[in-house]
Amino acid sequence: MTVQIILLTHERELVRANNTGRLAITAFPESVIRIPWSRTAPDPALVAALASQEAKLLFPAASEKNLKQDMLIKPALTRPKQIVILDGTWQEARKMLRQSSYLKSAARIALPYKESGSTFVLRRNQLEGGLCTAECIIALWQQVGYENQATQLMSLFTALNNLN
Repeated sequence: MTVQIILLTHERELVRANNTGRLAITAFPESVIRIPWSRTAPDPALVAALASQEAKLLFPAASEKNLKQDMLIKPALTRPKQIVILDGTWQEARKMLRQSSYLKSAARIALPYKESGSTFVLRRNQLEGGLCTAECIIALWQQVGYENQATQLMSLFTALNNLN
């Protein structure tokens, strides 16, 4: 089963030149789509998919200790059809979660905590252990066995990251 990735993107992220989600959307338009986030007018199809658990929200656990087994990416038979990633700075992502009841109540999955954190150097004030959008997609694809896609996106991300 193919997993579609939905980037729920903060309005400020849409215009940032160093938006890493754009890399995945451009390279994999059949697998990665973008929906602009709106506090007051959320996308009805996304709200319905999250409510039915066809889609799940990828959001990090604070640490390995807090990572519940049911939050880990499951085998192919029980994987969600869609995975939603909040695309924005960490401050914006937290705001999106806090201000959207449909996100707060969404079933979540998480990637294992990565102590080394992000290698993304084009932004300041990164959350310790946090990953940028492209790194989340790469880690997700590696975990579900999409190695070719993960490798291709890693190459694009590395090229962008080396522009500093």
